[in-house]
Amino acid sequence: MAQAKGGPAFSLGDLQAGAKGLQQVDDVPKKAEGKGDDGSDAALGALIDLWNKYGGDIESIYAELNENPGKAIKYPPSDAQDFAQKYLDGKLTYDGDRAQAK
Repeated sequence: MAQAKGGPAFSLGDLQAGAKGLQQVDDVPKKAEGKGDDGSDAALGALIDLWNKYGGDIESIYAELNENPGKAIKYPPSDAQDFAQKYLDGKLTYDGDRAQAK
């Protein structure tokens, strides 16, 4: 294809072939954003052990984690499993800027 002065260095066919390739990408499931690595059994187990170590005492748990316990105090988890999952999901933590502001 002849290129016009100042025109694109690719053809319409090139664009269509590229677009067709993009449409064939498999969907990738979204990961929850949180403090944990990926919600793995090891991470859950470690947090459950931490809960059990302190008997569910939120202040002590968060002191060991060096985290702000505000959300966990306001919305207390029902048990060790609930705590571990919500912590990994980021539901019981603040991002750095909000933790400093509180």
